[in-house]
Amino acid sequence: MPVATAPVDNTAPKIDDVLTHPVHGPVRIVSLRSRTVRGTEREYVDLVVIDDQMQISVPSDGKDVIGLRALLEEAEIVALLEQLGEPIPAPEKKASWAHRIKSLQMQLQTGRLTDRIEVIRAIVRDSGGTPSSLAERNLLKQAIDPLASEIAIARSVAREDAQLLLQSTAENALESAAA
Repeated sequence: MPVATAPVDNTAPKIDDVLTHPVHGPVRIVSLRSRTVRGTEREYVDLVVIDDQMQISVPSDGKDVIGLRALLEEAEIVALLEQLGEPIPAPEKKASWAHRIKSLQMQLQTGRLTDRIEVIRAIVRDSGGTPSSLAERNLLKQAIDPLASEIAIARSVAREDAQLLLQSTAENALESAAA
């Protein structure tokens, strides 16, 4: 099913608009409603995460949906892939495994695209390409999947192809740093 995309602008969000949540990736607006929370009425936007069917609700200030952004455009995708493809240097000091995982989880929770790319790079670097621990594999999946879904929608490609593009770009960066 093709996904209609809608850029975020200064108009109110509309049902069926597709935006990007900073943690969950591409989402579709399914309803707009008012809620009373702690005695204050506020506008909310109900969303469904694309490719996941998880439902979330975020506050809206009337014009913009708080925390959401427009889908990536091609120039932004190219810039992110360039960042991902830069040679990955070895870390100056090796932290303990538990500290490193916790640090990467916190970095991923910021919702910033550059942090998401750096988490992918760090996991690929530290694991030598394919993570052996379940925690690292899960964290890599959490880092790649939302971005891959967004790239798949923006480029009209299969999500698996976008996942492979991100993974192979990071692995190629690791190989070029080793050479």
